[in-house]
Amino acid sequence: MLHSVSVVRPSEVPFDITVRWLAALATNKCWNSPFLTPEFAMHVGNQRDDARIIIAKDHQGLLGILGIQKRRGGYARPLGAPVSDHQAFITEPGFFASINEVLEGAKISVFSFVGMNDPEARLKTVAKENAVSHIADLGTGSGQYFAAQQERFGRHFKKMRQRARGAVRDHGTMKLVLDSHDEADFEALLAWKRDQYRRTRKCDVLASDWITGLLHSLWQTNGRVRAVLNVLYLGGQPAAAEIGLMSNGTYHSWIAAYDPALCRCSPGLLLLEGVLQNADTLGITNVDLGAGHDHYKKYYANDEIALGQGKVLGGGLTAHKHYLIDHVGGKLLAGAPARLANAHEFLAACHPDWAGRLRGAARRLAHAVT
Repeated sequence: MLHSVSVVRPSEVPFDITVRWLAALATNKCWNSPFLTPEFAMHVGNQRDDARIIIAKDHQGLLGILGIQKRRGGYARPLGAPVSDHQAFITEPGFFASINEVLEGAKISVFSFVGMNDPEARLKTVAKENAVSHIADLGTGSGQYFAAQQERFGRHFKKMRQRARGAVRDHGTMKLVLDSHDEADFEALLAWKRDQYRRTRKCDVLASDWITGLLHSLWQTNGRVRAVLNVLYLGGQPAAAEIGLMSNGTYHSWIAAYDPALCRCSPGLLLLEGVLQNADTLGITNVDLGAGHDHYKKYYANDEIALGQGKVLGGGLTAHKHYLIDHVGGKLLAGAPARLANAHEFLAACHPDWAGRLRGAARRLAHAVT
């Protein structure tokens, strides 16, 4: 039974609640993700005015925490969307109230999620699509980890050794820079990633000031949760770069890109292998490779975390509208109404203001016709 619900900005979460939040995360190994920490919430709150933390207590006094971005009409997406790869309804063991009760108490009629880390299956009835986040568990050390992976996928790792030799032969000395603090490296990564979005005609999330601001602030901090920039150089020039979000020994591969002119030597995978090989130096025991791209991640993963996608609907006009979009709009005109509505919601998550959404829509249209 639910006792109380409060909705506050990340900076307003009381200290004792923060301590209990961290303790709750430690009760489940699946929740060992930097995206679920109070520190990540604080960084998002510094970039977005609509960032909120729902603090729920049941009749036993046990705690439930949910980070959201709240829009008008009672619509909410997870805190940090669309760049928060893990989301969760974090609860202390034995928490009794349901997610529906908590959302109702917070006056949220629609909660849409795409990467719900839900080991306790509190949202299993509304998670309609499922994926996995690929995990490289390095708990036994990078040496034993690579020995085991090479035993499973010997052909792939032989090919990667050949590509590494070819990269050096064709482009010059290979150098791995761990935890770079060079602004030029940071800008190169963003430029490559934005070019990748343009070439693949995907929404350029890095066109949003709050997202680039979030990346930059996490990269500049020396806190318990921080972004680490790793760069692979070939012949003295940057060839691939990746920002990983780190906390408590977990490194989440977050934003990665490479120079497309060097695609034949797979600089992105060479960088990934370099990070895995140097995990001990970086204090990494667990690398979260994220969801999707199973075609290459399968060679490096030895564990996985289930992630769900879905929508919690309550009462009211906003919930009714979303019900019609999902159940009627998905069937009309080959699902075009639902796709348009989902595209708008994605743009709204990237750009909280209407001017930003219009610019984002214009860029998507320009990409579609070029």
